[in-house]
Amino acid sequence: MQLTILGSGTSIVTARRGPSGYLLRINDKNLLLDSGSGSLRKIVESSVSIGEIDYAIYTHFHPDHTVDMISLLFAFMIPGENKPKTLTLIGPTGMREFYQNLSKNFNHLLEPKGYNLVIVELTDSFREFEDFKITSSRVKHTENSVAYRFDTRRGESLVYSGDTDYCKNIVHLAKDVNALLLECSHPKQLKVDGHLNSSLAGRVARESHCRKLILTHFYPICDKYDIFGQCKEEFGGEIIIAEDLMKITI
Repeated sequence: MQLTILGSGTSIVTARRGPSGYLLRINDKNLLLDSGSGSLRKIVESSVSIGEIDYAIYTHFHPDHTVDMISLLFAFMIPGENKPKTLTLIGPTGMREFYQNLSKNFNHLLEPKGYNLVIVELTDSFREFEDFKITSSRVKHTENSVAYRFDTRRGESLVYSGDTDYCKNIVHLAKDVNALLLECSHPKQLKVDGHLNSSLAGRVARESHCRKLILTHFYPICDKYDIFGQCKEEFGGEIIIAEDLMKITI
C-alpha cells in the first residue's frame, strides 16, 4: 500500500493545505478517497493520470469531500482518454441518489460513455474485491457519514476516518490497524461537534492500538499550535502530520 496525501486541509483552502483528498495504491489499483476541490490536479502532480483511477470512494457528501467528483466523472466521459473499463463509485447510503442528482443537474453530461460505472453503497458492511477488502462503519458527523477500513491479502491495513467526532465505531474499526488516517480538525484548546481535536485524535489512536497515526483535515488554526505534541500526550506511537503531496508507505 502507498498513500498519497492530496489534500490535508478543509473547506478553508490555504497555500499549504487543500480540501480532503487521498490516493491509495493497492497493487496496481488506484483508489481515490474523497475528492475535495483540487484533488484531481494533485493526482496529476503526483505522477498518476486521471484515467488510472479505478475506485472513487466517499465518506460523506459535504462539498469539501466531493466537489472533484464532478470533474472526475466529466473527465471520464471525454472520448479518447485512457481510462479503465470500469470505474467503481463507493459511498454510504445515498450514494446512488447523490450521483443521480449530480447527473441531472449537469444535463446528464456525467453519465458514462466508453466505460462502465458501478455504484456501491456501503454502510456498516463490507465488500471483497480482487485486491482488497473494504469495511465501512458509521461515524459521528452527518447522518450517513462512514469511515473505511482497507485490508489486503498480504496483511496490510489502513483506516480512513473521513470526518468524525469521538465514537466507539472508529475505535473498533481501527483496532490494530497498520495505519490510521484520522481527522484532526482543531487543537485541544477548541472542540467543535462532529470533529476531533488533537487530544481526542490521540485518544482514538491509543484505544485502537493502531501502529501508525496519520493526522489530517486541519483547519488553519492548527498550524499555529503544536498538534504533534498535543496528540503525543495521548498516544505514544508513531505520529505523522499530513502535508499535501506527501507519500507514505503503509
